[in-house]
Amino acid sequence: MLKREDIIVLLSGGIDSTTLLWLSKEIFKKVYAISFDYGQKHKVELSYAKEIAKIANVEKHFIATIPHLKDLGNSALTDKNIEVPSENYTDEPPITTVPMRNLIFLSLAASYADVYGIENIGIGVHSLDSPYPDCRAEFVSSAEAAINASSIMVAKKKNRIKIFTPFLGMSKADIVKLGYSLGVPFEKTYSCYKGTEPPCGECATCRQREEALKILESR
Repeated sequence: MLKREDIIVLLSGGIDSTTLLWLSKEIFKKVYAISFDYGQKHKVELSYAKEIAKIANVEKHFIATIPHLKDLGNSALTDKNIEVPSENYTDEPPITTVPMRNLIFLSLAASYADVYGIENIGIGVHSLDSPYPDCRAEFVSSAEAAINASSIMVAKKKNRIKIFTPFLGMSKADIVKLGYSLGVPFEKTYSCYKGTEPPCGECATCRQREEALKILESR
């Protein structure tokens, strides 16, 4: 298969972003990764992301710090006064929504893309993420348009930066199936919004992980 140009993947250290990283290794010539320290309660995920990036042998793994999100509060992921709920997501934006998080993440990834000449940005949003406004297809297309309108590289080379979202419309179980076929080391991933070790097993993220990984038990 003829590989595409380079990509920078948003890597949290969870199932989705790790599977995206492994898929990107199959599709793109060079793969970079970027993770974010934004004052999240589950900051332990960064140590998992670093290990995964090392195993994947990415070109570079960037860690970007975003201090204002913790100061902003109003999210169970960053505000110490708001507890991470032990329940599934609702149809409305859940209390674990971090204001403009993916817009900020993609903007920062785009700045690295500009400097390193990377033409693709990967983000592992999927169907189960749809309660979050910044995980929907309309958000992705709008963010891509804004990135291209503001990119120095695009202005100079007259090319286009694309946001790679292969999991849109897929379930987490579908992603696990794909990851299994790609040899993703799921045991090295971490998914818990409460940030405990071992994971709490109660938050929606833990429950979604457990449910999705059940598919591997039948193999």
